[in-house]
Amino acid sequence: MNRPASEALCKCPLCAHCGARPVQQLTGEQLAKLWRAFGHEFTPEAWGKIQPQTVVVLRGCEACGFRFFDPGLAGNEAFYRELEEGEAYYAHARPEFQRTLGFARRKGLRRVLDVGCGSGAFLDLARQAGCETCGVELNGVAGQKASAKGHRVFSRLLHELDRGQTAGGFDLISFFQVLEHVAGPAKVLEQAAMFLNPGGWVSVSLPSSEGVYRLAPWEPHQWPPHHISLWRSADLAQLGRAAGLKLLQRGGDLLLGSDLERTWKAHNLSATALAGPPYWGGGWMPRLLCLVYRKAGLKFLSPRWGCSIYGYFQRP
Repeated sequence: MNRPASEALCKCPLCAHCGARPVQQLTGEQLAKLWRAFGHEFTPEAWGKIQPQTVVVLRGCEACGFRFFDPGLAGNEAFYRELEEGEAYYAHARPEFQRTLGFARRKGLRRVLDVGCGSGAFLDLARQAGCETCGVELNGVAGQKASAKGHRVFSRLLHELDRGQTAGGFDLISFFQVLEHVAGPAKVLEQAAMFLNPGGWVSVSLPSSEGVYRLAPWEPHQWPPHHISLWRSADLAQLGRAAGLKLLQRGGDLLLGSDLERTWKAHNLSATALAGPPYWGGGWMPRLLCLVYRKAGLKFLSPRWGCSIYGYFQRP
């Protein structure tokens, strides 16, 4: 097998500490089995650097605890194109959409840039709320859909743009489920801050590794080439420090019964693919748990163990 570690791969993307311990690993062959169990068969081009014998290692920073993979295993254009062909990849409704719009209304934020805007679902809502809408989207097909709806969409990375091209700065810049896909999340946030108007904000949402996803450690969407980092609430403050921003508000999604059921089933599907132990109860146990959870209103009593965490940042 390929060697799973080197000093260069152990540098933390958040605090830059050069020391990380292995937490978990899968081979490329195992990842392919997992994706097939979820209905996806990718071409060699889409797999990029991940070969069947490649050891894909999740590492934890010895200084700040942030967990990350080799950034060189991030998904390429072919991977996301093939992934989108097999599922409705861009969500049309997420908790962070309405939450962020409510935040924008309270703060009087009008000019919005959504980085990774997809086909423009959030921008549609922002325009309905009276905002001026712009987006960044590297997926050409998705970006064209957003443009066709009247949003101004840039098909380049933030560092390739300037305020002249964007017709000025922004009051709100959003990153919804984006930073877990990029090699340098702090650098991307730092670049975004250059486009903020005075008093502007950056809104970030990320999959929560402290929430319901803990039930499905082998779920392939949480591994390369899809995600190359796993996030806790504590990581948001370190992200802000590394980007030169101050984290002023953070929180997490409520855990819904449907999330619990879906993640339970995802683990059992993953376990079957890897010949590992599934959770007891087959299909009826998660349905029963979901029913009891909903009927008892437990989502209002449990901690914020839902799918995502979020944070709002400003320049100090």
